[in-house]
Amino acid sequence: MFRHISFPTMVLGWVAFIVICILAALFSNVARGQSTYTPSTASPYAARLPSGTRSLIDDEMVPGAIGSIQLQRKPQLRGAWQAVEVRGPKGVKFNLAEAGQFAPDMPNPARIGLLVGAVYRLRLTGIEGDPDLELFPTIEIIDKTCPPAEREHRFPIPIEIDENDISDAAKGELVMRVIYLEDSEVAEPVDTSGKPQRVLDISPTQNALRTADQLGRPVAILRMGSRVPNVTQGQDWLEFLYHCPPWTTLKPVPTKQMLIDEGRWPIIEYPKSGPIAEPVPGRPGVDRPATSGSISDSN
Repeated sequence: MFRHISFPTMVLGWVAFIVICILAALFSNVARGQSTYTPSTASPYAARLPSGTRSLIDDEMVPGAIGSIQLQRKPQLRGAWQAVEVRGPKGVKFNLAEAGQFAPDMPNPARIGLLVGAVYRLRLTGIEGDPDLELFPTIEIIDKTCPPAEREHRFPIPIEIDENDISDAAKGELVMRVIYLEDSEVAEPVDTSGKPQRVLDISPTQNALRTADQLGRPVAILRMGSRVPNVTQGQDWLEFLYHCPPWTTLKPVPTKQMLIDEGRWPIIEYPKSGPIAEPVPGRPGVDRPATSGSISDSN
């Protein structure tokens, strides 16, 4: 048996069907849009990351971009200072940009305090075998270490520039070093005291920042190439110097002789030799008091 359906009823039915389809499509798009922000589906690389690692940005980003993102992620790093020690081959001189120019020569190694998130331009001169060669690397501080209070100058981030880095940069190659703090759970138990900094070389197709992030916590980035300032072609000099962010020199780590010269090393005076005094008898069951001392370093 067939039932007759009037034309208005049929039109209303089609309108309701179209509205339902539109609403279903909208909800589907919203669900897909929200799922793109889920870390597990953000990218194929994120799914391959070991547990406990953080997916950082690409190391091909321009200097300053990574530090800026880190400051947004960790607001407590704004205005924080980080101790850094820059080392180079024998004879190399460092000059750090300051007030629109390069400051006088700094000792090698150079111990300085830099702002987290800032980019600093250096000038390298005095290179053995090519005294006229000048290189202008950059240092970007992207995180902070956690040294004991009032001991920051004793635990700087070591940034080493070796002869191979200088040679590659002079040939026009871009040298990038990501300095990271090793993860104690995966670090090799090797004593590196007084030895060159351990370096892990990777291929140009690999991401240096993500590799360092898997091994520990990246704290600084060194970039060095053959780029030189070219003001004649309209390049902004202050832009080349990254507007000269402030920096400071670190106080030296005091040695024993320095503490003695400053009168801060304890001097123990022993009594002059003389006749040996007779022992003082003590009461039975009572010991004589003992003396103790301590040496304190306030630096």
